[in-house]
Amino acid sequence: MTAYSLDHVALAVRSWTQGGPVLAGRFGGRWRHGFEQAGAFNPAQIEYANGMRVELLQPGSDPASFVRRFLDGTGARARPHHITFKVRDIRASLGAAGAAGFEPILVNLDFEGWQEAFLHPKDTGLGFLVQMAQAEEMPEELAGDMPGLSLTPPWPEPEVAWAALPAVAGQVSRWDPVRRVLRDVLGGAETPLEPGISRFTWPSGADLVLATGEEPGLRALAFRGDGAVSWELADVLRAAAQEPIVPELGIRVADLASQRVAG
Repeated sequence: MTAYSLDHVALAVRSWTQGGPVLAGRFGGRWRHGFEQAGAFNPAQIEYANGMRVELLQPGSDPASFVRRFLDGTGARARPHHITFKVRDIRASLGAAGAAGFEPILVNLDFEGWQEAFLHPKDTGLGFLVQMAQAEEMPEELAGDMPGLSLTPPWPEPEVAWAALPAVAGQVSRWDPVRRVLRDVLGGAETPLEPGISRFTWPSGADLVLATGEEPGLRALAFRGDGAVSWELADVLRAAAQEPIVPELGIRVADLASQRVAG
């Protein structure tokens, strides 16, 4: 197995303060860190009770910021950007990707503390970027006392309970490349749930629930406000199909604890 965790979902946003209060106040997330830096993007991460995190990518000071281009290209206020998998050996993951017929992009092995590569959504059929990252420490630990690091949230800490993020839902139109990347490259365990619907799991992080659909991409973040990690397929699919898109996040969200959830 090359990946040991579905580590986080990254959302491109105009600003942290646009999406962060929703993730914190409505869904009980806790601020982990943020970086304000010169360059293409400023990342911030919000953590949930099961260790799963949501990353907010804010445009950096560079006028050519890829986050700004990504949002401006569709006129979006926010939209999903990528999912990150933590891997033990990035070179082994790159080899597995090549053997499975994928050509990794944006490969960066220069910094020992954080090595990464991406797989293009058109190649994988997932409709979103896949990031493979090897890191022994958390980003804020790697940063140390780097200027621009913020460990204090720019909004009030939520009074709601610390929620969990046990499931992420998406749609795919072509199963062959999806299975090759998630199973063969990233070592995920697939469990068919219904015709055209499968769950992919890793030792830690959220489950990835994928269903056949005409528009590949991420559809929903499924939270449990009570901090539990169990979920029921009908509720996740309902969230992915019927919940309104939250403008501040660019994706549907649901608190499964307020619905019928099997333990």
